[in-house]
Amino acid sequence: MAMDTPKKLIVGYDLCEDYTQISCFSYKSLEPIPISTRDEDELNLIPTALCVKADTKQWLFGDEAIACGANNSGIVVKNLLDKLAKGTQLQLYDQTFSAESLMEKYFRKTLMLLKKYFPTEQITKLVVTVRNTNRSLVEGIYAALAILGLEKDRVVVMSHAGAYLYYALNQDKSLWMNDVGLFDYNEEGLLYYQIKLNSRNRPMIASLNKADYSHILNIKMLQEKKEDPAYIFENIANTTLYKKLVTTLYFTGKGFDGGWADEAIKGLCTGRRVFMGQNLFTKGACYAAKELSGDRKLEEFLLLNDDMITGSVEVRVYKDTKLQEVALAKPGDLWYEVNKSIEVIPEGEAELELILRSVLTKEVVREKIHLTKLANRPERMTRLEINLTCKDQSTGIITINDLGFGEIYPVSGRIMLFTVEI
Repeated sequence: MAMDTPKKLIVGYDLCEDYTQISCFSYKSLEPIPISTRDEDELNLIPTALCVKADTKQWLFGDEAIACGANNSGIVVKNLLDKLAKGTQLQLYDQTFSAESLMEKYFRKTLMLLKKYFPTEQITKLVVTVRNTNRSLVEGIYAALAILGLEKDRVVVMSHAGAYLYYALNQDKSLWMNDVGLFDYNEEGLLYYQIKLNSRNRPMIASLNKADYSHILNIKMLQEKKEDPAYIFENIANTTLYKKLVTTLYFTGKGFDGGWADEAIKGLCTGRRVFMGQNLFTKGACYAAKELSGDRKLEEFLLLNDDMITGSVEVRVYKDTKLQEVALAKPGDLWYEVNKSIEVIPEGEAELELILRSVLTKEVVREKIHLTKLANRPERMTRLEINLTCKDQSTGIITINDLGFGEIYPVSGRIMLFTVEI
């Protein structure tokens, strides 16, 4: 008798400074379903806020936290992402809280909502998507979730751009045969993301470009009503899409509320499929979590969002009686998670050969690094650790550390740093 596949709990979590949205993958309908605080709330926008009640010191979250602050019966905590990125500490009723512990409280409260739908299941994979990633924010999110027992083997943090790639490619194939565009207008302003598919490549490459128009169109302008946002938006959209083969367009973000852009959007419908919705990123994160849990649908793709490196970095070493190339990073790795080390024993002329291959241009660059600062020791009596991390999406930092050689030669403490363009 065939065993039933164990139920997986696949969660997509869109964490923004103003609102959070959560979705779970339904193996019945084969798509993400929204998780909300109220049954009738289709949009499931949960305010990203906490509140400590003055009398009971109880913690509230979301709408309850906002309401509690509004009638002055507690202290409201907002801007959780900003606090996390800056490592801010907060004093609340004579107690000090780190930004990580506040984020952990928010995650704990919101993830409890899953219990209503999945009372017994444990989370298999959770993808948290944020508008922009930076190392301190990403590490803060991982640390907050680790307090809850959700370690990196079950959690991935990615940018909105990454979640959008997963969302777009999980739609009907007819929608991504050509380039796919997305206008996202939220409290920070207007962004445009475009997915480009290179189907001649194997695996197929889905890469992403991002343009930031926040300086031209932002929420403040809508509120001040000094300029005509519809006219500005139409200009941006027409310039952006000029001579581009974009046949599918998505619109998301609270900035589009109120119907001010409807006419402009209607104009962009000619020859294109157009979709509007507020839950694109949480659904994209959910599709990503499903894919990353091993439930593959996009095997033939290499997804490259704006947080991923587009090339590989390899070191040429002599191993198992032959020269081999050992990878320190590969295309599609998130730049802030690249951190690989290998140990080598240099022989003869001390130099390191790096091979850098771009998956987009197919260009191969070989770089030789002369190790001039090595301690003066007999042949094969030096162990080196070679480590690669990244400063950003296109800059790698190679650190070479002298590990000495057993008890005979102690660690010299010499460290060499080199920068490589990926």
